[in-house]
Amino acid sequence: MRRACVAFALLLALPAAWAKPFDVAPARGVVQRLFPARFAALELASMEGEGERFRILEHDGHPRVEGTSASALLAGVNWYLKYVAHGQVSTNGSRFDPGLPLPAHTIERTSAFAWRYALNQNTDGYSSPYWDWPRWEREIDVLALSGINAMIVERGMDTVLYRTFADFGYDDAAIRGWITQPAHQNWQLMGNLCCFNGPISQALMDKRAASARRIVDRLRELGITPVFPGFYGIVPADFTRRFEGAHVVPQGEWAGFTRPGWLDPRDRMFAKVAASFYRHQHELFGDSTIYDMEVFQEGGDSGDVPVPEAARAVQDALHAAHPGAAWMMLAWQGNPRQDLLTGVERSKLFIIDIDHDKVPRDDRMHDFQRAPFLFGGIWAFGGRTTLGANIRNYTERLPRMHAANANMVGTAVFPEGMDSNPFAFDLFTEMAWHDGPVDREAWAADYARRRYGGDDAHALAAWKLLLDTAYDLRPEGVEFHSERDAGQESLFAAQPSLDVNRASNWSPEGLRYDPSRFRGALDELLAVAPALRGTPTYRYDLVDVARQVLANESRLLLPKIKQSFQAGDAKTLRTLEDRWLSLMDVQDKLLATDADFMLGTWLAHVKGWASNPGEDDVLHYDARSLLTTWGDRKASEGADLHDYGNKDWSGLTRDYYRPRWQAFFATLDASLATHQPPAHIDWFARGDEFNHAKQVYSATPSGDAYTLAKQVAELVHR
Repeated sequence: MRRACVAFALLLALPAAWAKPFDVAPARGVVQRLFPARFAALELASMEGEGERFRILEHDGHPRVEGTSASALLAGVNWYLKYVAHGQVSTNGSRFDPGLPLPAHTIERTSAFAWRYALNQNTDGYSSPYWDWPRWEREIDVLALSGINAMIVERGMDTVLYRTFADFGYDDAAIRGWITQPAHQNWQLMGNLCCFNGPISQALMDKRAASARRIVDRLRELGITPVFPGFYGIVPADFTRRFEGAHVVPQGEWAGFTRPGWLDPRDRMFAKVAASFYRHQHELFGDSTIYDMEVFQEGGDSGDVPVPEAARAVQDALHAAHPGAAWMMLAWQGNPRQDLLTGVERSKLFIIDIDHDKVPRDDRMHDFQRAPFLFGGIWAFGGRTTLGANIRNYTERLPRMHAANANMVGTAVFPEGMDSNPFAFDLFTEMAWHDGPVDREAWAADYARRRYGGDDAHALAAWKLLLDTAYDLRPEGVEFHSERDAGQESLFAAQPSLDVNRASNWSPEGLRYDPSRFRGALDELLAVAPALRGTPTYRYDLVDVARQVLANESRLLLPKIKQSFQAGDAKTLRTLEDRWLSLMDVQDKLLATDADFMLGTWLAHVKGWASNPGEDDVLHYDARSLLTTWGDRKASEGADLHDYGNKDWSGLTRDYYRPRWQAFFATLDASLATHQPPAHIDWFARGDEFNHAKQVYSATPSGDAYTLAKQVAELVHR
């Protein structure tokens, strides 16, 4: 009864396709785009009934999948692919067996979760700021096939902000100067920064709005609810000068950036600005039933504003424009505040719970004052290429949380960047269709079979090792700051120092598992039968595991370099330095064999968005800086944002990370020769130079992944 009462609270925001027939043609389009032509014989149909259910059966000699909604139907198609056809569509490669087998018996699955949400707000920075339509179409297809039925869309909101503040007298130059460029813009929407690398051009905003409309239209076709940013009070710094008496609370700084001001939601101007925002958003993109608003995100200041009253006013403005809409917010670093929760209609909240700390908070009925929440899976930060996740958090804790909390209404795919860790993505999204814990080892073994296409003993052994190391991260044993479920980074990507223990400031400081055991997974993958090595899925995994082996090796090698320097042993120091740089050279060649690990792939997306050469330079700086310095000197050095978005990518390794270490080693060598302290290096200046460079990087893979992965194995076994 308790769960039923809480679930009833979200009825107004439930997926529109529930309890009524729907057009299966858009789902058919997903199958046509992602699957081989022979899958055209797969029958798709809507089925009657409420809730999220699918059925797989034989019908007139053909396999047939039915679902109560488009997302349930596509989840059923994915289940058919994985557990009947023994294939895989993933964020990193696909593999299919020949034929179109019939199910041995009827399969039925029901999801206990009304909502299966996707995308961290930061994904629009670390993954997708410059994606074109083909790239977005592929991502939406994979998400839809994974049963996702709600997804945030931040692209195009710059035009909403522009038109809103134009209504209040801001001229073109002023408002475009306030809005930041695409790769950093989502942090402005969360109230963290403004005005970086601007002004944004009108032509770019127009292109982004048109692109966003196409994305939103496709989501709606597939029964996926677009989640839009809402208005909660961010305003330009001079708002009080334009509107005398308006109560704006300065928000200070976030990581060295000046935050936008926060207009007191009780102020007479708030409802006017909010109404304008929602009107323009509606005109551009239509309506939704869920709106994201991150009030006080990562340190915002309420000043003298009573939070319960302010929160109520924010929700009132939302409901004035969109009656009954849900307010999405994050459970992260103390949010949502208890005083905020007390002021709102909590049944109309949509909380994404990613606050998995050393001591996980399990009583969310109490913590969220009965407000509905979704269990968030966040296995990567900064869009980094680190391999690993705390899989037990999903196979064991997720169902335990659901059983204990009547207000848990869904799951949320929430890494800060997409399209890494396909194992974690596949497992997490599938958990929405299980009604209890899942056997990790059995699931991983089946994953290996369908990912590579055979019951290979070495593939199974490799995944057993991966499951017991990188995918069994525990919160104890290593200092990890805020990144509980993240793997350790490569020190090759770190700003050079003899004492550095991580590349980004908030990531784990040490190894989170035995690197020698992990190294065994590479040996086993290399021993997989030749017949199974030709797929994109195998190649991606081989490159990823070999890359992580090198990342782990960097952590074993740096202490030896430090020891030889402190001992004054110049000969050993140079030998170790040469080994370090040679490992980086091999890494760059290895990464160049797969487009998912290439800087050129990232930068290729920037092409086409600029209207002139000057804007092209600005946008390339936007895209490059997010990987390196992140922002200006104050943010990069003063707030330690540098390298937060580091990536083990070809091109970035060769032309950014390696030269840094080579320059650093030169100062060590000179120090031993002259008996003087190592010379200081201005790392921000080097990064900023790279950000403004114009070298073109290929997005076409080259080299043989197997040969180079084998070379990695030989090098680390020396």
